[in-house]
Amino acid sequence: MMPTAPREDMMFRMTMIGVLAGLLLLSAGGVLAADARGGDALLGRGGWLLNRADMENRALTGLALDQTGLGDEFGSDIYVSEADDEFGNNTGTGLAMLASAVLPGAGEALLGHKRGYLMMAADIFSWTQVAKHHGDGVDKRDEYYAYADAHYSDELLVEAYRPGSEDVERGGEGAIYFPEIGAVNDVSELGDQLPLYVTVEEDRREYYENLGKWDQFIFGWDDYTRASVDRPEYGYVSTGDRGYDLQQPWVSRHREIYRQMRIDSNDSFKSRDRWMYFNIGLRVFSVLQVAYLDGLLGGDDGQQMTVAGHPVQIIAQPRGLTRGVVATKVRF
Repeated sequence: MMPTAPREDMMFRMTMIGVLAGLLLLSAGGVLAADARGGDALLGRGGWLLNRADMENRALTGLALDQTGLGDEFGSDIYVSEADDEFGNNTGTGLAMLASAVLPGAGEALLGHKRGYLMMAADIFSWTQVAKHHGDGVDKRDEYYAYADAHYSDELLVEAYRPGSEDVERGGEGAIYFPEIGAVNDVSELGDQLPLYVTVEEDRREYYENLGKWDQFIFGWDDYTRASVDRPEYGYVSTGDRGYDLQQPWVSRHREIYRQMRIDSNDSFKSRDRWMYFNIGLRVFSVLQVAYLDGLLGGDDGQQMTVAGHPVQIIAQPRGLTRGVVATKVRF
C-alpha cells in the first residue's frame, strides 16, 4: 500500500492549482472584455443611437421636459443635474476586481493607479516565501522521518509489552507504566493492544507523529534507558508515575532530538501558512480597494459597475423639493 500524501502537501498543491485556474479566468476575462469593446465600437457607428441614452433616461424617470426653469413653491429656480450616461473606461469594474482577486494590485493597475504595482510586487514576494518555507518544512520532515527510521523500531517496542522479555532496559516496563495495555507477543498484535497505533502504510503522517508524541511508544527508541530504577548519576528517583518518569530527557535522548526536529519542521509549515494568510488578506484588500477607487464604495472616480459584462447605471432624478425618481439602467 502506498503511503498517503501529507495534508501540508495537498493544501499547498490545491492552492497553487487555484492560482493557476484564476490566471486562466483572468486571461479569458480579458479576451471577453476586448470582444465587448469591439462590439461597442461597431454599435457606436449607428447615428440613430446618438440620442439613445437621453431617451432612455427620460423614459425611466418620466421626465419629458427640462425642469430647470419650472421653479419651486418658493418661486426660486431648481437646478436639476443631467444624469451622466458615461460608463467609465472600457475596462469594467468586474474585470478589475477579478484581476485583483487573482493578482493583488492588477485591478488597480488596470484602472491606472500606480499603487497596484507595489501590491503586485508584495504578492510575488510573499509567494516566494510560501514556496521557501514549504520547501524547508518538507526537507526537515524528510530528515526526521529518516532519523526515526534509523533509531526507532516496533520490534523494540514489543519487548516492553512482551511477557518474559529478557531485554535489560525494556523488559516489564510496559506493565509498570501502562498496566491497562495487554500483553503483546508480536508486532502484528500492536494494533490490537496499543491505542493510537497505526502502521506506516496505514497513515504515514500519524505513524511518525505518534513516535515522539505519546509515551507508550517511547520503548521503541534504541537508546531507551530503564526509567523504573533510580539513577543516582542523574539525581533521579523513580516514582512509578509515567507522566514524570518517562519525561526525563535522559530516558531517550534520541526521542528528544526527534521531537525538536518535528518542531522545526512544523515551524516552517506555520511560517508558510502565515504568508498564505497574508496573500489571502492582500487579495481581499485589493478587491475592496478597486471597488472603492471605481466608485462602488464611495470612491471619487465614479466608474460604473458592470454585471456579466453589461454596464449598470443608477439614476437618481429629483422632481421639485418633495419628489424624486430612482431607477436602474442595464445596457445590453
